Amino acid sequence: MENQQIIRILSALPILGHPRDSKRIAMLQTAGFEVEVAAFERDYHSGRMPTCPIQSLGYIKHGHYVSRAIKMIHALPKMRSLIRQNHVVYASGPDMALFAIIAGLGLHRSLILEVGDIRHAQVAHGWKGFLARCIDRFIVNCSKLLVVTTMEFADGYYKKRLKCITPIVLMENKLDEEPLRKAIARQNPTPIQAFNPAIRKLRIGYFGVLRCSWSWNILLHIAREMPEKIHVVVAGYCMDPVETPDPSNLPSNFEYRGKYRSPDDLPSLYEDVDLIWACYPGPEVTDPDWRWALSICRSNRFYESCFFQKPLISLSESGDGLVVDRFQIGLGLTDQTTDGITKAISAISPDKLLAWRRNLSDLPKSCSVYTDDLNVLASAIQNLYY
Repeated sequence: MENQQIIRILSALPILGHPRDSKRIAMLQTAGFEVEVAAFERDYHSGRMPTCPIQSLGYIKHGHYVSRAIKMIHALPKMRSLIRQNHVVYASGPDMALFAIIAGLGLHRSLILEVGDIRHAQVAHGWKGFLARCIDRFIVNCSKLLVVTTMEFADGYYKKRLKCITPIVLMENKLDEEPLRKAIARQNPTPIQAFNPAIRKLRIGYFGVLRCSWSWNILLHIAREMPEKIHVVVAGYCMDPVETPDPSNLPSNFEYRGKYRSPDDLPSLYEDVDLIWACYPGPEVTDPDWRWALSICRSNRFYESCFFQKPLISLSESGDGLVVDRFQIGLGLTDQTTDGITKAISAISPDKLLAWRRNLSDLPKSCSVYTDDLNVLASAIQNLYY
């Protein structure tokens, strides 16, 4: 941005500490933009805090929609003042984008909307789904740029269903390589020895926001059924409907390590396991439209596993599973029954695990970390202003 005015960006966040939001802010700062955050505070895992000034819009409670609406109305004047001081508003999710549209009426600031997933209401049938899509259409049409984490739902939802003509930039949930390399250098974790059932158990890791009760129950079942063969390591933030477990109720080969910070703690976590559980959504999601929306999204676990070269256990029909099956970098589950999954995992051999890791090592760097992605996003933002 030499010889040009530095573009000031207001990052509008529904919560503080979400790794994807903080990662995006760091990328924008690296590109030369001046960024500050306007965010609501709530009880949520602060896995990675933004590295820029933060303006609090107040505290809201998860799920208390009437109270939340009142708090947002009270925060409108402060949000408007912050929008006035910046050139661009970068909203994380439709809710914050709509809030920014209302707060910024008449200020003529460019709005960028980033979406990382699709909620059930957006694809629901009946008048509620229709209303949600009408609001979504209004929001995206007010946006100068739409940033998505997977092009499948950009095509299937925003283009096909909403007839969106807003320019779209793809920013997958890839990793920032530099912070990870620094974390590895600080920790210098020792990789576990090659898996050999005669020496040690197969170690399965399940990391991140832990909200899938089906995954939790499956892993508990596997640990109880194969105490001499399997050791499960779980770390992350337990979120409804999954509750923080009582260690005394867990089998000895099921280890819950609590919350962790990303990317600081990722090297030690991933180097301590053989496989990563990345199965989502579970069979409890029965609505076909919402199941499609969840299935096409690529999880953070996928990119982290590729970077640390740890094979994945995924559902063959999911966004992760399609890649896992295509490149043979893990176990793709076609049978989602408890017995079927237990049988498939028990059949994993050292040779198969080694073959998956070799295939992971052959993947291009761009599969897991950002390469030219930042330049693409920065250019799109500059084009809005200059």
